[in-house]
Amino acid sequence: MNRIKNIFLNNIGLKLLAVLFALGLWFVVINFNDPTQTKTYTTSVDVINQEVILDQGKYYEVIAGDPVTFRVTAKRSVLEQMSGSDFQAIADMEYIENNQYVPITITPLKNADKVSIPSKNYSMEVNIGKAVSNQFTVVPKTSGNPAAGYGVEDVVSDTKTVTVYGPEDVVASITSVEATLPVDGTDRDITQDVALKAVDSSGKQVDTSKLDFSKDKVKVTAHICMVKTVPIKVETSGSLQDGLEIASITTTPKEVVIKGESRDLNKVTEIVVPASVINLSLISADFETTVDINQYLPNRVNVLNTADATVKIKVDVNNKVSKTFKIPTNNLTINNLAPGLKGEFDDSYVNVEIVAMKEQLDKLDETKISGYVDASGLSKGKHAVSVVLTLDSEYQAKTTTTELIIE
Repeated sequence: MNRIKNIFLNNIGLKLLAVLFALGLWFVVINFNDPTQTKTYTTSVDVINQEVILDQGKYYEVIAGDPVTFRVTAKRSVLEQMSGSDFQAIADMEYIENNQYVPITITPLKNADKVSIPSKNYSMEVNIGKAVSNQFTVVPKTSGNPAAGYGVEDVVSDTKTVTVYGPEDVVASITSVEATLPVDGTDRDITQDVALKAVDSSGKQVDTSKLDFSKDKVKVTAHICMVKTVPIKVETSGSLQDGLEIASITTTPKEVVIKGESRDLNKVTEIVVPASVINLSLISADFETTVDINQYLPNRVNVLNTADATVKIKVDVNNKVSKTFKIPTNNLTINNLAPGLKGEFDDSYVNVEIVAMKEQLDKLDETKISGYVDASGLSKGKHAVSVVLTLDSEYQAKTTTTELIIE
């Protein structure tokens, strides 16, 4: 072990110097000889003569081969000075093979006499399909919300229609072309150039990477105005027929956004539909009608969205029904009985017909219904007395009597 150790440690400085000298000599030799090497580069592909496909009313879609990766052979010093951008790759549609593969020619843009590209067939794979064009109306829209107290009065585009060209199936999936202008936080009119967006019937954006638009952007203007949200109130006239009761009176929408100058908007706290519109005397069942509420607004004030101005009013009515309840006379008290007299009922139960909405009647428990009879001025003997029940206002008990015995 000591001999081995001595072999490595004796004259360690000279041995390290020898190694460094050998490495330096190798580096000098390599640089002096400048050997030939092969290196891999990648660059994008330029397509030429596309009209060979397009003039046939077709389109092409690149499936693979762009960018293209290739190998280059040259002196090491030359390769170190070059990158992928120093090469041009061209796919010529005129030489498309089997309607699928386009040969790629790779040419060095510098050091052409010093580099070589090993022989290999490079190609770009494409998908050929039928192309169509269609004209669509541009739908200007807004996104976001203006500043508090402001709304979008109108939105317009300087371009009415655009032509879209591309794959037949993609163009056919387009329902509309939208230009959406953001209006977040604005309190005044705004105009911007807006990119077009194609959407399908479900409102989902269509991939436009394969499409060409006659215009990429259009100018959209949003007109901003002062607004206020107010509720809608419905007044009524007349009375419902006996046996009917109003279940509800509703409007759709319940509230609307109105526009105008601040001094005019401040005067409006609600929109009142006058009583002449809903005459309860003429209603015998559920009733619906529509009104234009702009007519109930003061001058210089209008509903912001025209569609919201038409309001549906719905009056739901319920028919009352009657039901006979067997009420224990023990639940009835005898009021105003003369001193020294006592009374008792001749029957254990009294039948009383009560009128109300069915769901209300279903809530009643006849064993818990209470009431009273009035014995004012009655003397000893048997008397027919009226029964008065203690019920909430939604119930009406028909007149009934029971026999009271006074002793």
